[in-house]
Amino acid sequence: MAALAPAPPPRGTMDYSSFKDAERSGWNERAAVYESHTALATLQIAPAMLDALRLRPGMRLLDVACGTGNVAAAASALGCEACGIDFAPAMIAQAKARFPGTVFQEGDAEALDFDEASFDAVSNNMGLFHVSDTALALSEARRVLVPGGRFSFSQWAAPEESDLYRMLFSIIPRVADMTRADPAPDAYALSDPAAAQGMLRNAGFDAVETRRLDTVLLANGPDFFEFFLNFGVRVPLIVQAQDPDVQDQLRREINAAVQPYQTPQGYEVPMPSLLYTGQKPC
Repeated sequence: MAALAPAPPPRGTMDYSSFKDAERSGWNERAAVYESHTALATLQIAPAMLDALRLRPGMRLLDVACGTGNVAAAASALGCEACGIDFAPAMIAQAKARFPGTVFQEGDAEALDFDEASFDAVSNNMGLFHVSDTALALSEARRVLVPGGRFSFSQWAAPEESDLYRMLFSIIPRVADMTRADPAPDAYALSDPAAAQGMLRNAGFDAVETRRLDTVLLANGPDFFEFFLNFGVRVPLIVQAQDPDVQDQLRREINAAVQPYQTPQGYEVPMPSLLYTGQKPC
């Protein structure tokens, strides 16, 4: 499957530290606009994720890659003892300001600073494809769960199943010099349900389930390209590495391609997501 990054060499030969640093920096920069951009899509996933975790009052939830705190705060509202972590300090600052009754702290999905069996449930809403070692993050989620605890994470559907990413893939690799992007893990490795389910099982989860959600990108304002530069980090890292004339061409072509999805408020572009859930064996 193609990806919006140079093809990586075989596993184990690539250092993704630059990618991880760029992701952290990118999300720090977007913390102030997360709610008006990214959260308009990721919040659509939260109800199904909370349901998949089978939360009950009194349960302990760890929300990994918590962003500005929505999933952890929703779990708190359900009577759970919730903690949210994120590797971007500015996201944690926003979460603390928005939800002072919920615990938030800086943390790394690949090295959770919690003891084994500390939580009844672990969530990760659109965070796993931002880490440098997915298998390690899955292993860490399992480690901190109690036996019988549940883990749920979300992932955007593959480009061929997504109006948004199909459109972007038809333009960006053709116009941009993809070799200018730092090496990065395949953003869509987890978009293959069979592969994602296999990774969950390899990490020690069973009772693995997959659910497809008809999420939609809601973009406010007339300039879709500008909105999308604040929506995520991976695509902007590619765009910002290009010469100004290439950036201008990308803006023109992407804004033209998205016109069929225009609404009075902005744009509504289908971008389905997948929700995966597994359970730590008792």
